Amino acid sequence: MPHMPPLDTQSASFILPPHIHPWLRAVVAFGFISFIASISLLVVLTYKLVSWKLKSKRSNQFVILIFNLLWADIQQALAFLLNVEWLRLGSVQIENPICFAQGWLVSTGDLGSGVWCFAIGLHTFASVILDYRMSPKLFYTTIIALWLFIMSVSAIPVGLHGQDIYVRSGVWCWIHHELNDLRLWTHYIWIFVFEFGTVIIYLTIYTILLHRLHNHYYTPAAAKRVKSISNLMVVYPLVYVVCTIPLASSRMAAMSGSPPSLVRLCLSGAMITSNGWLDVLLYTLTRRIMIFSDEPPPDDNGFDTFSTFWATQPRRFGGECTISADGVTLPSCNESSDDLCNTKDIKLVTTTEVKSEPAGPEDFAELERRQRPRTPIGRWSEDSGQLSLKLEDFESSRSGTPR
Repeated sequence: MPHMPPLDTQSASFILPPHIHPWLRAVVAFGFISFIASISLLVVLTYKLVSWKLKSKRSNQFVILIFNLLWADIQQALAFLLNVEWLRLGSVQIENPICFAQGWLVSTGDLGSGVWCFAIGLHTFASVILDYRMSPKLFYTTIIALWLFIMSVSAIPVGLHGQDIYVRSGVWCWIHHELNDLRLWTHYIWIFVFEFGTVIIYLTIYTILLHRLHNHYYTPAAAKRVKSISNLMVVYPLVYVVCTIPLASSRMAAMSGSPPSLVRLCLSGAMITSNGWLDVLLYTLTRRIMIFSDEPPPDDNGFDTFSTFWATQPRRFGGECTISADGVTLPSCNESSDDLCNTKDIKLVTTTEVKSEPAGPEDFAELERRQRPRTPIGRWSEDSGQLSLKLEDFESSRSGTPR
């Protein structure tokens, strides 16, 4: 086992200065908000995935990716939430078991958040631009492989130096500051790779969508929706970069011999631990299909996962009817023997506007879904179609009518 560097003033236990307490409380507060927000959405998505599986016997790959991102955000939020222990004690104590737990969660949470943001970007590019979907077997194998990658890379420092690897690093615990190569190759190099990879992917999606809109690649109705969706491709990487760059740059500055102040570290920690609640807010507002859909959107259309609160949802079928009523004043009926009051006539004008455009594959899929027979318990089932055929065969055999 490689030799562990000795403790020094930057890695030993440390009494927190009074002026740092408010800043560290802010880190804990944002960590708590992210933890609660991520846990809440995770519970909702768990319910959705189970109910979708029972009703439709299928799920949606994008929702499962968000599910995994939330697990990473929970670990990241919990890592900075554990700073409440140092506030309670008034010092960072490396002998405390919380120190090892915090160091491990910082490693897995930061890396996991980057991995799953990158994976969501790749999945969006494949489904929206390339019209490619992974098979369920390959998809779940990839998820397992990504988690193995996260845990294996994070476990390398522990495997080399044991439980003593995590010491004080600023105002919380992480890898010893003298192990710069270990910090770089098991953490920061991957953070920057996934960070810039995510930016490149979404910028590529944005550029291709604008090019397709300019060349009238989509139908008029689809073009309007794609135009609003394309703007979101700038927001997704922006949130991740804004949250992660401050702490990553602070640590890189420390590796170059210019350690950041404790206040700057706290500000950077508050930013990166905000990843959780910002992810929840962003994906809930821009892809509300995760919460409000009774059935999972099909995986054959990448745009079906985008659904914002402020956008008007398109209607695939039916006409639009506008009805208006206008009042018309007529002369008084003075000739009436009953001395009736003045009367008014109501003119009813009905305007019917029929809009049509060529049907697309998603329209036929929607028609097929609506025409599926229901199971006896009122749920959609892929097997109900076969059940319906068997019942028809049975009825035709009883009536003696050949099919």
